[in-house]
Amino acid sequence: MAGETVVRVAWGPRPESHRELAARWLDLLGRLTELSAGALTDWRWDGHGTAPGELVPRDVDAFARAVGAANRHDDADIIGSSAYVVGRQPDGAYAQLRVTAGGSNAFSPFSAALLLFPGSPGGAVPLADRLAEALAAVAGAWDADHGSAHDRELFTALRTAYGLRPSQPRCGWAVFLSAHRAARVPAGLAAPRLEAGSGGVVLKIGTTTDVVLAAHRTLADAGALDR
Repeated sequence: MAGETVVRVAWGPRPESHRELAARWLDLLGRLTELSAGALTDWRWDGHGTAPGELVPRDVDAFARAVGAANRHDDADIIGSSAYVVGRQPDGAYAQLRVTAGGSNAFSPFSAALLLFPGSPGGAVPLADRLAEALAAVAGAWDADHGSAHDRELFTALRTAYGLRPSQPRCGWAVFLSAHRAARVPAGLAAPRLEAGSGGVVLKIGTTTDVVLAAHRTLADAGALDR
């Protein structure tokens, strides 16, 4: 794994209020803090390249008001609402969390992406040894349909090998499958499993590109990665 690591999940249309979204947000931030053994606690609004903003509220209603204030567009109930948060570790490594959710449009991308960055070249990203658990946390908090953990090199290798579009379900170092997808996983696929969400599962695939590419083919042939 090299440099930036991405843990991303996606799901279909699901109208939700800002308060419902806030509850999911705070649930996930708590899970990530616990997974990091307290290293990720200083969660702040992400300033999109500028200095991090204020600490995010830990109260559901206050968080909901902040999400509403940042999403005043008239069609938020259709295309969803977005929020961006960043957490930094004492060693300079940091995690960005970007979520767009709560809309009803079948053609809008509803997703949560946890981007993990090292504090220095060659340094470890946050949660480097807990990627499967981080994927389970993100998928569980957002009741996702599918997701994966990967770096840029692996993402490119999968796209090149299988002609995948960015939004298509794919394998990764770890892959999340919702209940109906998990039911299609071949019994012979040897991969440790974690329960996640409502009947979903995270499969710990491996740490080499060849292993991930082979697992992707197996899962795709079984229908577990259908669009």
